[in-house]
Amino acid sequence: MNRKLMDGIRRRRLWRSLLRTGMTGAAALLIAMGILALSCAATGYDAAGTFRQFFLGPVESPYEIGEVLLECVPLLFTGTAVCIMNRCGQFNMFVEGGFFLGAFVAGVLAPMLPAGMPMIPVLCLLAAALICGALGYIPAKMKASLGVDEFVSSLMLNYIVFWVVMYLLHEVFGDPDTVNKTRYLEDYMKLPFLDESIRLSGNLLIAVGACLLGGLFLFRTKWGYTIRMTGDNPRFAGYSGLRSGQAVVYSQIIGAMTAGFGGAAFLLGSYYRFEWTALPNYGFDGFVVAIIAGNNPFYVPFAALFLSYLRVGALQTARMGSVPNELIYVIQAVMIILFGAKTFGDMLKRRGGKKV
Repeated sequence: MNRKLMDGIRRRRLWRSLLRTGMTGAAALLIAMGILALSCAATGYDAAGTFRQFFLGPVESPYEIGEVLLECVPLLFTGTAVCIMNRCGQFNMFVEGGFFLGAFVAGVLAPMLPAGMPMIPVLCLLAAALICGALGYIPAKMKASLGVDEFVSSLMLNYIVFWVVMYLLHEVFGDPDTVNKTRYLEDYMKLPFLDESIRLSGNLLIAVGACLLGGLFLFRTKWGYTIRMTGDNPRFAGYSGLRSGQAVVYSQIIGAMTAGFGGAAFLLGSYYRFEWTALPNYGFDGFVVAIIAGNNPFYVPFAALFLSYLRVGALQTARMGSVPNELIYVIQAVMIILFGAKTFGDMLKRRGGKKV
C-alpha cells in the first residue's frame, strides 16, 4: 500500500472521528438545554433569559472571557496528563494529587529562593515536576512489577499527599501571620501576566504548549508509539518486541510530572500564595477533558475550552438565581456518558468488535 493511499485513509479516519466528536458535543449541548428548560419550568424563572445568560454570558465582557480562559488552564494540564496515561491503558488517579502537590511545592519554594534571583518560576516548575514524577513512580512501579492496580494505589496516594501537605502547611511552611497559607509571592516570583485586568497569565501559553508537546510526544516519537500500542493491544506490543513494561512506568511518570508542572504553573500565574485546604478536583476534571478529547492531547485545548465555557455559563446563571450551580455537574455527567460511549465504540472497532 503506497504512502499516498495511507495518507488518504488517515485523513478520512480523522474527519470521521471529528464528525462523530462534533455530533456527540452537539447532543450534549441539546441535553444541557433540555435540563436548563426543565429547571426553569420547575422554578418559574424566565427560560429565555436563562438560556441567554448560560450561552452568551461567558463572552459578554473581556472579564468573562478571561474567566473562561482562566478556567481552561488547569484543565489543559490535567487533560494532557490523563491523555498520556490513558493511551497506555493506565487509569491513574494521581493527576489530582500531583496537581495539588505541584502547586504546594511552588508556593513553598519560591519565597525560599534568594530575592531577585532570576528564573525563580522556572526552578519552581522544574522542582514541582521532578517531585511529582518521583511520587508518580510508586504506583507505576507497583503496577509494572507486582501487578497492583494503579487505580487503587494512585487514589490512596492522593490522600497521603494531601494530609502530608496539610501537616507541612500548618506546622512547617505556613506563613506565621496567617492560617494554612504559605508566604506571599512577590511579582518577581510569579509568571508574568498577559493582561492583569482580567487575570490572564502566561500560564495559559505554557498550558497550550504542554498540550502540543504531549501530542508530539504521543504521535511523533518511538516512546509515544510504544505507549499507544501498549494501550491498544498489550499482547501485540509484547510480540512486536516493544517494551510494554517500561511504557507502563514512564507513561505514568510523565503524566505525574505534567500534573505537578501544571499545578505549579497555575499557582505562580493565578495566585499569590498557596491556600488550598482541599483537593481542587482539577485532576478528576482532567479525565472529563481527556474523554471529550478522545485521549488526544492535540484536541485537549478544544475540550478544555468547551468545558470551561459551560462552567462559566453555569456560574453566570447561578448568580442570577435561575438555576443552581450544581447543574453543571449534571451536564458534565451526561457528557461523560456520551463521550464515553463514543470512546468505547471506537475501541471496539479498533479491536475488531461490532460496529457501533
